Amino acid sequence: MTGLRRHALVWLSEAPQADDGRDDGSDGALAEKWHAGDRPFVVCRRRSEGSDRDEVSLGFCVVHEKFPEIRPRRVGARTLAAHVVRTAWPPALAEVARCGPALDHAASFRHLMDEAARAGLDLRVYGSWMWQALTGEGHVRPTSDLDLLLDVAGPREADEAAAFLARQEAALSFKLDGELSFAGRGEVQWREFLTTAPEVLVKAVDSVRMMRREDL
Repeated sequence: MTGLRRHALVWLSEAPQADDGRDDGSDGALAEKWHAGDRPFVVCRRRSEGSDRDEVSLGFCVVHEKFPEIRPRRVGARTLAAHVVRTAWPPALAEVARCGPALDHAASFRHLMDEAARAGLDLRVYGSWMWQALTGEGHVRPTSDLDLLLDVAGPREADEAAAFLARQEAALSFKLDGELSFAGRGEVQWREFLTTAPEVLVKAVDSVRMMRREDL
């Protein structure tokens, strides 16, 4: 076990090994360039069940240098836990609200930040809006959802957080997506938590499984 959680940002002591999505080795070159720029990788669910338990699955998202209008491409990679030198949780909503495309949605970001502050919620952002804020490159598209990540202590807090997001979405100029993160358990899509299903799908670094709500 690595102790790392999905969505965590990590900086490495050496470039990770790309998952060879392309046969020409270009993904490896992209991973090396990303690392050389001191950019973080994001922790993903382990892609191979038979892999070393100290192996960490990673991802990063690149904008095409010559054709930035093309949708950014996600690249998979892997490293060993020993190569992780620094970790961080995804950026706060306020940080993302300062990036270029967010200025076109200033009222929506301000509304969401104000309401979250009143509710005492720490909204973190992953996905395209996170990469936009971290790199300054064109990751956000007109149809991009805002992917939010919220730490919750248990089912009751998760119910309240999911209901909060559902209420706020109607006042925003973009759709909300994202997950509720249960420490030591994993993450659940917040819309799924709004349902009355007795079990929900929980994604963790090492597993994907159905769990009863009361066990979270």
